Amino acid sequence: MPSSFPQYVTERITGPLPDPPGEKLSKEGLQVKHPVVFVPGIVTGGVELWDGHPCADGLFRKRLWGGTFGEVYKRPLCWVDHMSLDNETGLDPPGVRVRPVSGLVVADYFAPGYFVWANTEVRDQTLSRIKSNIELMLATNGGRKAVIVPHSMGVLYFLHFIKWAEAPAPMGGGGGPNWCANHIKAVMNIGGLLLGVPKAVSALFSAEAKDIAVARAIAPNVLDKGIFGLQTLQHMIRMSRTWDSTMSMLPEGGDIIWGNLDWSPDEGYNPNKKKQGAVKGRNVANTTCRDVQTEYHDMDLGELKLFQNTKFTLLDQFWTCFILLPNAPEMEIFSLYRVGIPTERAYVYKMTQSAECYIPFQIDTSAVDADSCLKDGVYLVDGDETVPALSAGFMCAKGWRGKTRFNPSGIRTYIREYDHAPPATLLEGRGTQSGAHVDIVGNFALIKDIIRVAAGATGKDLGGDQVYSDIFKWSEKINLQL
Repeated sequence: MPSSFPQYVTERITGPLPDPPGEKLSKEGLQVKHPVVFVPGIVTGGVELWDGHPCADGLFRKRLWGGTFGEVYKRPLCWVDHMSLDNETGLDPPGVRVRPVSGLVVADYFAPGYFVWANTEVRDQTLSRIKSNIELMLATNGGRKAVIVPHSMGVLYFLHFIKWAEAPAPMGGGGGPNWCANHIKAVMNIGGLLLGVPKAVSALFSAEAKDIAVARAIAPNVLDKGIFGLQTLQHMIRMSRTWDSTMSMLPEGGDIIWGNLDWSPDEGYNPNKKKQGAVKGRNVANTTCRDVQTEYHDMDLGELKLFQNTKFTLLDQFWTCFILLPNAPEMEIFSLYRVGIPTERAYVYKMTQSAECYIPFQIDTSAVDADSCLKDGVYLVDGDETVPALSAGFMCAKGWRGKTRFNPSGIRTYIREYDHAPPATLLEGRGTQSGAHVDIVGNFALIKDIIRVAAGATGKDLGGDQVYSDIFKWSEKINLQL
């Protein structure tokens, strides 16, 4: 019998719903064995207001992030002020306290101090609390090691935590070189942006993504000048540039990983195609921007031309240190992610002919080339709509596979890709087989894999790698010294 009227209506239209993964596996005899820690990403986390300016009156302990975003529409400038960080300290600005919300009670521990865009250890002792909670879970579960399930940017955050936990105090957690080996059974990364995401570049560069670029082309100057005088993109770019999370998501590895204008490992790029160039623009005086200010506003036309014609590559010195795995040969690492959805990979930019408040660049939506998957100024590749499959899968496919300089103890790695199947009707909500970047957290096949590992299974027990994309083929094209 359906537990609710909406479920009854859904089942009458679509047929009986499948048993939830936990219920089904319980019928098969699986039992809980290892404690689980979920480390959320940006969207799957939440923050609330503890203290703020007068414009935020009535919002005490109300969500500013991770809910319906209703306050964005009611008080947009107030929301921006409270969600921005201090440029000097990287912490809350004076008079503001925004703190994380605990959630997801199905997990044994939800990393409640995890706040993705601030110095969390200095402000909240987040890393210390994660470490002590994992140690407590082992002590209360017969010494059985924890299964860590980071999602999205939480994958990067947990890699940082691993380094911190084993580093000597006071700069680190003082756990010693064997802390991970003694406390962690497996790390099951969901939609991990291990090599970063191109979307972070467009967010910092012009506060755009594919859909925003199309809307900006259809209605020129609406987002630039803003409805009712609100400079939407300018406020977004100013706020996002204060967040640690935006910077940490930039693509890592430089040309070796991502390629250049002539090639890339994960798409059939045609080097004989005429390159799209940026068009010349003009400087427009900032006369209506009020308190909106971006770095572009202080650049003259000559500097912009130099900026326009300069090729930037990301150095890999920090990245190679960041992805070095601990000495934990019995631990396993999984990359769980979705494939089959066109995902943003690169952008064609032009200089704007008019730039109120002065963001002088925008995605050139007139750039189209079906042969190279270029649509509306955006190159698309295989992925989960947010993270390219190359970023999610390369390290487990090659960078960490076997004993390498990034995996000196030979931790076993596995790739588990999930083919996307969108919900058949609106009544199904996000569906049980969806693989989109956030929806995949509710994918039944993925949940089953996590539950099996938490019940004691190994990657070999799951069947090893499950691959639909060309991730191994792409990885072989990357000439990275291992």
